[in-house]
Amino acid sequence: MLLTGLVLWFATTGVLILLLAGKGILASFREPVLRRPVLIIESDDWGAGGNGQAQALGEIAELLKSFADRDGHHPVMTLGIVLATADGGKTLASGSYQREIISPRTHAPLLEVISSGVESGVFSVQLHGMEHFWPPAIMAACTTDNAVADWLRDAPAARTEDLPAALQSRWVDASSLPARPLEAGSIQQAVREETGVFREIFGRLPAVAVPPTFIWNADVEYAWATSGVGVIVTPGARYESRDANGRPAGRGDLLYNGQPGDGNVIYLVRDVYFEPAFGHTGNQALAALADRTELGRPALFETHRFNFLGAGEDRDRSMTELRRLLQLAVERFPGVAFMSSGELAKIIAQRPPEWIEQRWRRRVHVWLSRLGRVPRLRKLGWLSGWMLPAGLLWRISA
Repeated sequence: MLLTGLVLWFATTGVLILLLAGKGILASFREPVLRRPVLIIESDDWGAGGNGQAQALGEIAELLKSFADRDGHHPVMTLGIVLATADGGKTLASGSYQREIISPRTHAPLLEVISSGVESGVFSVQLHGMEHFWPPAIMAACTTDNAVADWLRDAPAARTEDLPAALQSRWVDASSLPARPLEAGSIQQAVREETGVFREIFGRLPAVAVPPTFIWNADVEYAWATSGVGVIVTPGARYESRDANGRPAGRGDLLYNGQPGDGNVIYLVRDVYFEPAFGHTGNQALAALADRTELGRPALFETHRFNFLGAGEDRDRSMTELRRLLQLAVERFPGVAFMSSGELAKIIAQRPPEWIEQRWRRRVHVWLSRLGRVPRLRKLGWLSGWMLPAGLLWRISA
């Protein structure tokens, strides 16, 4: 009787857990298990606006060149490129939005240092957007927000980082909140335009895209896919709008490395934050690398250009902590691999056995470790009693 009751209990609760979280459980199992630690520095907002970028990237390039993994590859900083910003003078004079696109005329030193870094293997360029905002939203906001109007008057020198957070989202109209979706046709036209400009500047279409503020939808994915983008960097979820308080909203489903998206793109997950200007340290980042390695996942560290611009303490701290992270990584993880996000995506798609775990026992062990990190599943596991057999299987498969 007791055995029958236990079987019935576990069968019933097991079905319930699958109904509530089966999609995530299966996606976590399908996510490849990396056999080596992978470290990538993902840095956004480079390009339009802001002084001192060329000098900062030149110093970063020299730092990156001073380290190498066991295969001789230098650490890679991916650069999320913003191709243009508002030309405030022309916009105010004409009454309609006018942009300044980065070019050898306006940003020759910056483009030269990026090109040199790409050639030496320490930089990899990714599409962040034509602008780091939706231009019609900026124009509308200027009529009601004096701070935005002041920002426009100072553009193109003004930094987009100084705009209200909601307005920095490119793929919604956040001129008032809650944000409103853009028309599919407008999205398609904007994507064709930005991918074309990216090709003119860098000589090829972008393979990887990073949505500004990580707000985007299926229309954006389809448009990117048809324009050559094959990889989208995500925070582990896709939010499609901004709510009345300006917070990310809509969908929010969990995403996994290698998971296919709309238009046959694949997702990468960037879920480690490395902003030394906010107090993040190399030691903390090393702990995150160890955690992602335990879960068979890459460590994509998110950082932004504001950490490295200027000549103050924040900039010096950022360079010091970046150096400390890389030094600790090569010392504590001799097998660490340095690569770009595009190279990682190819490995995940092709799944070569030297990079991707093939043994079922190891895959099951890592899979159970991943599930144990999901708060909802962990709670269901304890309440249902499934944590006991799962824990036993985890130990056996170690």
